[in-house]
Amino acid sequence: MPNDPTMTKAEQSSTFPTIIKAAAILIGLTSIGIFVIYQLAINETKEGLERWRDRMDLIAESRATDASAWLNRHLGAVDELSADASLQLYATMITDPETFESAGAQRGFVYALLSAESERAGFHEKRATDSIDANVKRPQRAGLAVFDKKGRSLGSSVGMPVLNASDLPSLNDNFRSFIKLGPMLDDKIPLVIFGAAINVVDGMGNSTQDSDSHYVAWVIGARPLDAEFWVTLQQPGNHAETAETYVISAFENQMVQHLTPLQHGGRIGAMRQDTAAHFAALAPGGFDTLYDYNNNQVLVTGRELSAPVDWILVHTITKSEAFTDITDRRDNLVISLSLTTISVLAIIILAWRHGVSQRLEIAFQKQAQLSAQNTELSKFLQSVSDSQPTAIAAINPLSKKVQFANKQMETITGISVDDLLNRRIDTAFSSNESEQISQGIKQASSGQKMRTLMTIPRVAEFENLPNTSKTPNIQGTKASYSDDTPTYIVAVDFLPLGQSVETSRTESQDSVLMVMQDITELMGAHQRGEKLLKQLVSTLTQIIDARDPWSKFHSKRVAGVASAIACEMKLDTVTQETCLIAGQLVNIGKVFVPTAILTKDGKLAPEEVALIRESMTRGARLVADLHFDGPVGAALAQIQEHVDGSGSPKGLLQDEIEKSARILAVANAFVGMVSARAHRAGLLFNKAIDILSKDTGCKYERRVVTALQNILENKGGYEMWESFSNPPED
Repeated sequence: MPNDPTMTKAEQSSTFPTIIKAAAILIGLTSIGIFVIYQLAINETKEGLERWRDRMDLIAESRATDASAWLNRHLGAVDELSADASLQLYATMITDPETFESAGAQRGFVYALLSAESERAGFHEKRATDSIDANVKRPQRAGLAVFDKKGRSLGSSVGMPVLNASDLPSLNDNFRSFIKLGPMLDDKIPLVIFGAAINVVDGMGNSTQDSDSHYVAWVIGARPLDAEFWVTLQQPGNHAETAETYVISAFENQMVQHLTPLQHGGRIGAMRQDTAAHFAALAPGGFDTLYDYNNNQVLVTGRELSAPVDWILVHTITKSEAFTDITDRRDNLVISLSLTTISVLAIIILAWRHGVSQRLEIAFQKQAQLSAQNTELSKFLQSVSDSQPTAIAAINPLSKKVQFANKQMETITGISVDDLLNRRIDTAFSSNESEQISQGIKQASSGQKMRTLMTIPRVAEFENLPNTSKTPNIQGTKASYSDDTPTYIVAVDFLPLGQSVETSRTESQDSVLMVMQDITELMGAHQRGEKLLKQLVSTLTQIIDARDPWSKFHSKRVAGVASAIACEMKLDTVTQETCLIAGQLVNIGKVFVPTAILTKDGKLAPEEVALIRESMTRGARLVADLHFDGPVGAALAQIQEHVDGSGSPKGLLQDEIEKSARILAVANAFVGMVSARAHRAGLLFNKAIDILSKDTGCKYERRVVTALQNILENKGGYEMWESFSNPPED
């Protein structure tokens, strides 16, 4: 039964995949759109980098110019003061050992000059104490001073910080003026020191500034690197939240010393790692995207200051703020495209569900019609199958449950058809039959047909045992039968079928058809025919053996020994039966041998021996066209073959010789040796076994001789066959 009667199989298999394909195409296009958006964003980012580089270059240049101007202005004031002729004269007099003690007036002039100049040049930090007319000590944070070669102060303005000799350069250095960092003040702001050398003047008051060796003292200006300097780092009109400009001094291993305050905090003058600032120090004027002291990814550029310092001005802005417009525009486009895709997908799904609902409504209507038709068809098929002489059942191979059964199956099992449905088939039979049924179902489910014979009780005669049976006497594929046996003998065929429509998804597998045919009468006729054939063989054997009184029981004895050997070797029933019948017919060819030769007392002539051997071949030809279950004719024809290939008539080797022929050859030779003959007495059993053992591997198979020896020694063979050596009675 199809899943959707309104649609063909092709339509059923293509409808949903079509939706999937459409969704996949839409998602693919969306993915391409997102990829294009990101590529555009990447291109815009590249263009934005160039624009930001130009913008940051302008800011960095502007801030470096202002910062350098501030430094150079203060340095210029110190340079101008060092060039003052009066200061040069007084400094020369003060530093001269001969006039040092008497230069008190000069020191007063120097103090007055330095105090006035510190107010004018900005080396005076205005504090609240400036408005108090009291003798209050001014904080020592800024001022001007003159130092001699030994670092001794020759005079200073009020508020001049205390400096050590290490804070001053040597007068032997190759520079006349300098700017350098001094010690940290109490509020952790660095002190910046400006210095200029004072030339020696001669007695006429002329300066000797053309010679660096005539420097006698330093004019030193000191002040904090504070807000007055910090304001030069601020770019007017720049409203970027994360833009930052600061001054650093670079060291090794990406370590820098920040000389101005930082946006994210940190002690001024402390050493810390700042990859972006270190890059700016190594490549002033360069531009890159790196991580700053706060581990933010920033755009960075740097500039050297035009003042005589090794400081670097660094300007940065975070990448996220620099490209926030591009990122927002990219994200908005992606969100819009995604929402559009989701909306279209929702419309497609709703349209598909609407179509499915309509098809389902039509399907339900047609399903009802088909269900009615199928019901009538099922009744018709049930009627047809019920009229068949064979029992039929369709079985699910996984659950072994019956999916269909006819009336004949009800007769065989004694269970109604309604009760059989959805019942495990193996519960309707005895354990022996259930095992055979399970094996047949397993083989048929793998795609292979199977036939077996089963003996089942006649339920009508055993109403008390509907699901049991007597243990049947089944050997191989043969079941014993007699007219009074209250059983069915049935041939059971297991055939693979197509997938059942009633099978659940978890049990989806091809069904198995089990067909049971009652062959009780046929098997009875067959067994009666076999019984008659065996009686004819026995009668024929007696007639042949009667021609030679000395071999009167030879055929019967060979049949018994051969059958016993086959049983000892645990061969199948057919081979055992073949050994029995072939043994009974082993002397059938003697009908072609004159009685005088058979009863001759003396040694046989070569031609007589050849005639007897030929008789065995002719006897095999007599039964070649008769039907037996086993290869009786082949066993008789190959009785003279040897396992090493030296026998006749074809010189067969080992397994080329039938098993029954190899057994028959040993049994015939053994019976012939231990039986009495007209010209000799029978050999002892041990002697016969020795002769057979010597010929194993050439004439006889070792396993067959070993089986015979085991029967004699361990299974009562001596007692069972001791009569073989007795001469025939008159």
